[in-house]
Amino acid sequence: MSKLPFSLVTTCRNEIKSLPRWKENILSQDRFPDEIVIVDAFSNDGTYEFLLEWQKVESRIKLIQAKGNAAKGRNMAIRKASYNIVLSTDMGVRLSDNWCSSLITPFEENASIEVVAGSTCIDKETLKGPVGRAEFYIENGGIAKLEEGFVVGNRSVAYRKIVWEKLEGLPEDLTFYADDSVFGRQVVEGKFKMAFAPAAMTYWARPEKLTDFWKEQFNYGKGEGEANIKKPYFFRLYENGKLFWPMAVIGNALWNTYKQANFKALGRAIRVFDISAMLVLPVLAFGNGFYRIRGYKIGHEHGQKNCIACRNRLQLEW
Repeated sequence: MSKLPFSLVTTCRNEIKSLPRWKENILSQDRFPDEIVIVDAFSNDGTYEFLLEWQKVESRIKLIQAKGNAAKGRNMAIRKASYNIVLSTDMGVRLSDNWCSSLITPFEENASIEVVAGSTCIDKETLKGPVGRAEFYIENGGIAKLEEGFVVGNRSVAYRKIVWEKLEGLPEDLTFYADDSVFGRQVVEGKFKMAFAPAAMTYWARPEKLTDFWKEQFNYGKGEGEANIKKPYFFRLYENGKLFWPMAVIGNALWNTYKQANFKALGRAIRVFDISAMLVLPVLAFGNGFYRIRGYKIGHEHGQKNCIACRNRLQLEW
């Protein structure tokens, strides 16, 4: 089996806190990238300077500065990549030592493979309080179910550049979030031949404050609303004039509480006697649903005028 060269691509802005660990993760890979393309969105916290110093001792790093959102930066990184296979991740995550090798191997074993999906889960090392642990119980560790129809994200994925070209890159007309969600759905709709690499693990850090979780949910909802994907059931009722907006918000919050603060999640907390997480779990779930639909409404209104190109990418209603 011959080894194929590949480029690792990522974007960043003000990642100085996570960058040293990310660098260590890259250096620890059992298969080092043939090229690392990083697009920095004019960081002002020392990130760019740190990368410049690394570049001086590592010739395989290609460092670019460009203004714009994450999708624009990732598109630029892929465009500048020298090799036909790109591995994509985020700088704020922790990578398993076999992440690169696990993602590239399926391409080497089967020349017809076009996309390889890796796994991602919550980084248990970053759980500093009951809110983070509550989310961990909701997500059961956040491990993705890698199966047919899986929607890949930017955090742990590899694909041939021809896939990216056929899909015309990631959508750049979204404000910040959901560009990879749209791209991943395009991959599914395009029926590209996909392989799965469960050993290619990325671990994403979680905040400590409850309000930070809800802010994140609001932003996710805003991005989904702009892209017109994952439309909440209660938003559909509101959109069709069957519910007043306050009722839709409360309905979505209650429904999300039922979905997330279920017996499985509570059971995981009870089994380890994590009473504080068990108590905060329904509060977290209620707020998640409350803020997600509020963000969705704002994003949906913005997207109707400003994200038409992104919305036209998908043939199906997601």
